[in-house]
Amino acid sequence: MKNILFFSFIILISILMYISQSFLTIIFGVCIFLYAMSVLEKSFSMMASLESFLKKMTKSNFQSFIFGSVTTTIMQSSGLVSVLAISFLSAGLISLASGLAIIYGINLATITTGWFLAGFGLKVDIGAYAMPLIVIGMLCMINKTQKIKGFGYFLFSIGLLFLGISYMKGGFDNIKESIDLSQFAMSGVIGLLVYTFVGIVITVLIQSSHASLTLAIAALSVGQITYENAVGIAIGSNVGSTVMAVIGSINANIEGKKLTVAHVLFNVSCAVISIIFIVPFMYITDTTSDYFNIAKDDYTLRLAVFLSYFNAIGVIIFYPLIPFIEKMLNKFMKDTHKRSKVHSAKYLDEHALQFQDSALEVLNKELLHLYSNANSIIAKSISISSGDIQHSDIPAKDIIKARQIPINLDYDELYNNRFKEIYSQIIDYAVLAGSNAKPEQLSKIMDIRRAALIMAEALKDMKNTQPNIYKYITSSNQYAKEEYDKLRIEILESLRIMYKIATIKDPDELENQIKNLRKIYHEYDSEFNFDVLIINKKITNKMATSLMNDTALMKNITKGMLKAAEMIFAHHHSDEKLNEMTSV
Repeated sequence: MKNILFFSFIILISILMYISQSFLTIIFGVCIFLYAMSVLEKSFSMMASLESFLKKMTKSNFQSFIFGSVTTTIMQSSGLVSVLAISFLSAGLISLASGLAIIYGINLATITTGWFLAGFGLKVDIGAYAMPLIVIGMLCMINKTQKIKGFGYFLFSIGLLFLGISYMKGGFDNIKESIDLSQFAMSGVIGLLVYTFVGIVITVLIQSSHASLTLAIAALSVGQITYENAVGIAIGSNVGSTVMAVIGSINANIEGKKLTVAHVLFNVSCAVISIIFIVPFMYITDTTSDYFNIAKDDYTLRLAVFLSYFNAIGVIIFYPLIPFIEKMLNKFMKDTHKRSKVHSAKYLDEHALQFQDSALEVLNKELLHLYSNANSIIAKSISISSGDIQHSDIPAKDIIKARQIPINLDYDELYNNRFKEIYSQIIDYAVLAGSNAKPEQLSKIMDIRRAALIMAEALKDMKNTQPNIYKYITSSNQYAKEEYDKLRIEILESLRIMYKIATIKDPDELENQIKNLRKIYHEYDSEFNFDVLIINKKITNKMATSLMNDTALMKNITKGMLKAAEMIFAHHHSDEKLNEMTSV
């Protein structure tokens, strides 16, 4: 069905282009405009790490709001920034409150589009500026330096934006001579509603509120539609702009969908408010325009004034409600899917692959998820709970003494459910992320893969020793039982340190905890001596062999988790220290 509609649309467009040269010019301008925005997106991914900037700028709601405004103003794509916000929220890089603030900042920034087009884009020959920008941009694009190449893409895309606007305006100029669109003008509330719907449809079809707003202002500038009709299209384009965000949220998790719902509700609410109070809106628009000596017939600038009030009032109403909206979204939107026994990746989001730093960020977060699951598997394997690890105020010896009933488990099932799938997803994602990564980022991605592999090997060692731990917890031989309990104590103490390491933010404290974990690793050689037990025939040779093998395996497990902790946390904190030094 989708293919039928798509090809029907292609046929319709082809017929219209064949019939009307002016329509061909307009649609060509729209295509250039849309392509320019995709090139602009690529330029930002090459010039700088947009997601790194996002992480720094979303520490508070106000900073998030400013980020949304500034980024949308620069990139001139509210839909793109909305999709980015949704993807980062899905990846756990920002909070829902920060996402809401970004959405409101995005809407405020759309004011700049109206002013740019009305005050500059349609009052000069913007096509004249397009050519030098495209030429200079192309020259920079062939440079081998990544940042210069990215800057070239930026200039090239801006030139294409100007060129697209120029073609759209030229197409409407030609239409003016052959078709009088003003005969389709509708006044009053009916006209406002009809053209609001037209604005929604246009924006949905071309998937760009900026492009539909450009079409409206271009048509208004040559008198093809009335001022009131243009206002309706502007309101409709604001509602239609949510379509890209909705599409971008299809593969998002529940958090991303919450932000999408909030985005749609905000834009629809603003449209409803403006339509209900259209008379006061028009009055304050005209009053402001008169105050700044904007000509009565300069409808393009007056439309820009209207858009300013339209977006600003919406932000003023909704921004203070961010905590309440966040609370309501969390209350009424919950993940209804049944929890699968097989754990899968939480943070690996395909949108994050667009930017190298964001891909690295979500890989790090997923590695922490894997690290946590690996620790839980080890804990269950020695018949203790996660609470035993977290409650470090109770001595490990007392915990093990109290946990003398073995947990009956299928180790292979536990490994497959909690580790294997996430491990595979991390490796696959790391391959994709590393395909276009810079050398320094590729090195970090390889470290992530190695850390995941080390944890997998540690769990394989755990699989080999788990049957004996299960067996000797209830052994009738008290001496063998005590030795295995000692092994369990060592592992519990290691798990407690690894739990602390995951929550520590102070690099010095982190270093101390890693030293403590290293100390436990070296204690295996001194803590366990089975010769006396063998000589005194307290344990059989078979028991002694099992103890020696399992002690070596436990030592390897501690060594593996120590290596993983060093690679995950020490490396992460060294990067933070470097960032602090460079900022100072």
